[in-house]
Amino acid sequence: MYIEPLVRLITSSDFPDLAVDDQELLIELRSRDIPVEAAVWDDPEIDWSTSPLCILRSVYDYHLHRAEFLAWVDHVSRTTKLLNDPKTIRWNSHKSYLNDLKAADVQVIETVWLQQGEHVDVSRICRDRGWEKAVVKPAVSASAYRTLPFTADDAAAAQAHADGLVNCGDAMVQPYLDEIETTGESSIIYLGGKRTHAARRPSGLHSAIEVARMGVPLIPTAEETKFARAVFELLTPVPLYARVDIVTTSEWGMLLLELELIEPALYLRHSPAPVIIFADAIEREFRASV
Repeated sequence: MYIEPLVRLITSSDFPDLAVDDQELLIELRSRDIPVEAAVWDDPEIDWSTSPLCILRSVYDYHLHRAEFLAWVDHVSRTTKLLNDPKTIRWNSHKSYLNDLKAADVQVIETVWLQQGEHVDVSRICRDRGWEKAVVKPAVSASAYRTLPFTADDAAAAQAHADGLVNCGDAMVQPYLDEIETTGESSIIYLGGKRTHAARRPSGLHSAIEVARMGVPLIPTAEETKFARAVFELLTPVPLYARVDIVTTSEWGMLLLELELIEPALYLRHSPAPVIIFADAIEREFRASV
């Protein structure tokens, strides 16, 4: 029996119809008569071999099930083309990718790494570095998951939180950046290999996650554009989509906060132009695969 090949936009069970932004992409692809559907990544009933192309989108729970998710990535990529590619996904799923970017001369936020099972005095970390306020969070995380800001007054709670994190995985301590709260992050977005648009996004620590995923349109500065381009040009293979999150600080200058290559909100709701560019890139991939 012939089964029509289709594109699958991969999501999570909490967003079976995709997040709002990604629904814009679904509508655009369908308008081109491209067979496409949303598919939950851990749905055991799906035969992934019937789809020549799968695009990761609203998989907002991957960090809660990283081992299972990466096993699924390996499984699916043996029978279909998965984008972004599996090597990129694996690398980007643990915040240690920041070390690789730092080695490539990208200015990243300073980070002290806590290995699983390691006990470290987080108050001493902050004293030694002169951090009056810091955050401790898992090294596998998204959407401010289990991220705790703290000062010296909260040292006991911060230590308990850090100890709890390293009981089950790696963790990290970073200085708290006031600018994340006051001005927000600049997110520079690349689709189909080209910079398409940008957004100002509030921190997930200080706003509802859906508000952070909504953002507001932004015209980035020339310096932000140059910084983001330098980061993006380090990526091999060139990803189908990427979001470079930047903050400009009074103390450390411009810093990379995150490089999002798995499930970033892409702020497609702001304008039809990036939706069209993204759909063009997906259509090229699909036509080449069937």
